Amino acid sequence: MLRRGQITGLSVALLIPSILYGVLSAPSVPSGTTHTLVEDELSVWTAYTGVLEARNVLMIMSLYQGTATVIELAPEGSKVSSNDILVKFDSSKLESEVIKFERNYRLAASEFESLKNAELPLAIRDLEMELLALKMELSGENQYLKESIQLAEEGLVSEQEIKQQQEKVNELETRLETLELRMQLTMEYLHPSEMRNARAKLESAQQELQLVREQLDNCIIRSPGSGIVVYKPHYFGAEFRTIHIGDSVYPNQPFMFLPDMNDLVVFADVPEAELSKVQEGREVIIQPLAYPDVRLHGAVEKIGSMAQMLPGQPDWQRFFHVVIDVSELDSRLRPGMSVTMHILSHYNPKALLIPRTAISWHEEEPYAELVTRLSNETRKLKLGSGNEKYYEVIEGLVAGDTVLIE
Repeated sequence: MLRRGQITGLSVALLIPSILYGVLSAPSVPSGTTHTLVEDELSVWTAYTGVLEARNVLMIMSLYQGTATVIELAPEGSKVSSNDILVKFDSSKLESEVIKFERNYRLAASEFESLKNAELPLAIRDLEMELLALKMELSGENQYLKESIQLAEEGLVSEQEIKQQQEKVNELETRLETLELRMQLTMEYLHPSEMRNARAKLESAQQELQLVREQLDNCIIRSPGSGIVVYKPHYFGAEFRTIHIGDSVYPNQPFMFLPDMNDLVVFADVPEAELSKVQEGREVIIQPLAYPDVRLHGAVEKIGSMAQMLPGQPDWQRFFHVVIDVSELDSRLRPGMSVTMHILSHYNPKALLIPRTAISWHEEEPYAELVTRLSNETRKLKLGSGNEKYYEVIEGLVAGDTVLIE
């Protein structure tokens, strides 16, 4: 028979394997790093390439009517302000023509003033005096005719004398009528015609002088605003290049541009599949390719209303033209620079964030390993937007959950 002490020892011996089995079969504690989910802000930036340009570009061309020879040019890349001289053309021939046309204008003006204030008034005055003299002579001859008729009644004057006197009066009356008609026609037609001719000659001389002066003024091109001098290549003979001193320029041929670098925009083309990531007013960070250290802030200003094909891209792919307003300036920037722009495509101030390293993918479905006090559990997730570090959890986990990071 076993003693009591012996029974107790046996019981202990039997219990040890059970305890060891329980310890070995308990849930294992995760050996990897864990992360507890919290709500925090999530910013997602999408990168695109674009071109930096000035919003306002002034086009410079020659207004000189004819071929103009360049004798002075503003250096390319120089900054200019309004009314600064950009280009000078050879004006030596025009300067001599101005002198000639000024002389012609002064002569025409002198002739017009002389005709208006002297010749025509004097001519009218002469006619008036001639009329007055003829009227006085006619009056005297009429009086003499009356007296002769009275004397003829007394037998003192012959009928022949009366007839001769009457013919003389008739002749004077005809001359008076002719002179009065001449006065009328002179005042109504002749003098106004002479004035019109003189005025037309004066206006013609004035127009010729004005044109040659405008041509002379067009020999100097001044800046219509502020900007940076940029020359546009053209064909000069067989050469395709920018303009040089000594070249000839034709009218209305743009050869220079003045982009205003105080008001900049970025032009970019966004694939239609990513249009939802770009919205007007969204923040943009711009990085010029030439200056990687430069960061400029801006905002989406305008999105094109129609999808377009782009050269070099597949016909099935469409793009939307996007304009970015650049709110900051840098003196090193130049028009046409390539830039990388990062558009804030998504922002949630209270997103439930999970690290990318905590996500595993099976048949393109996201999963996470949820760590609990007793065991691990694989959870299928529904994710939202994500950046380079985190995803936004829509369904499957809540704040405070702990996940295993692989």
